Amino acid sequence: MAKARGKRAGTTPRVRDPDATRAALLDSAVKLFAKQGYDATSVQQVVDDAQRTKGAFYHYFDSKEDLLQQLHNHSVNHQLELVREVLARDDPADVLLEELVTTVLMEPMGLYKSEISVFNHELRRLTDKGFEDVLAKRDEFEACVVEIIERGVASGVFKDLGPPRLLAFGIIGMCSWSHTWLEPDGDLTPRAIGEMFAALLVSGLKA
Repeated sequence: MAKARGKRAGTTPRVRDPDATRAALLDSAVKLFAKQGYDATSVQQVVDDAQRTKGAFYHYFDSKEDLLQQLHNHSVNHQLELVREVLARDDPADVLLEELVTTVLMEPMGLYKSEISVFNHELRRLTDKGFEDVLAKRDEFEACVVEIIERGVASGVFKDLGPPRLLAFGIIGMCSWSHTWLEPDGDLTPRAIGEMFAALLVSGLKA
């Protein structure tokens, strides 16, 4: 009887999981950047910690700077997807703002706190092109928050307190800088904190 090719008896074929490889490299980068800084961390150290190869690294990332930028994209792409879903709803602006603060801003902060903290600390390492790409995503997110405020003012749900863009800065900043103190496993969950923040903001804006 002919033996089966490409597989030895008694062995299990190895399954390649590209998503797991990319995730392992990102996780190692976050850990090492937080511990010893971006400049002091080499690609080889990231590869060794993730137990992957340099070939795998350069399959997913063009450079160490690209890795840093993708740490940002990892969280902000998720938030952009969520905020687009919120904007697509036909609810009153106060309901949308509550959802924005709890689901779009604070819950992801619990999931991506390490990535956000590392990126904010190392942002200055990006070159012009990388910085432009980051700003483009942040500008889109900011525009979504502005739209919620403008809807609220136009419908009479919110008071006209001033330029919507400045109000958007305040809302985003209030939640985003929680990465400096948030404990995702603390007594209050990120969502519970978001509900507190949302109540504060809505009560201040509501007509």
